[in-house]
Amino acid sequence: MNVKEVRDALLYQMELYFNGKMTKEEYAIMAESFYSQYAYLIEHTQFYDIFSAAIPDCCIINVDEPGNEDKKELDFHRIVKETYEQLKML
Repeated sequence: MNVKEVRDALLYQMELYFNGKMTKEEYAIMAESFYSQYAYLIEHTQFYDIFSAAIPDCCIINVDEPGNEDKKELDFHRIVKETYEQLKML
């Protein structure tokens, strides 16, 4: 794996979630596993800074923590979408 492949894979995972191919729970599991394994390849990049500032906490708060499921779903989608848009502009 190289930097471009890691970036492309993380963006593709987000697209799968947006296209309804996976739930927020499935996305959180996939993203966390992949990110944990390959984050070192993108460290010290703007992509890493943006992704790591938003997605891990978003997954913890909106998937693992208790709360209003409808609100959590909306917040999760909004955060992932905003992060995706920022990452696509890099």
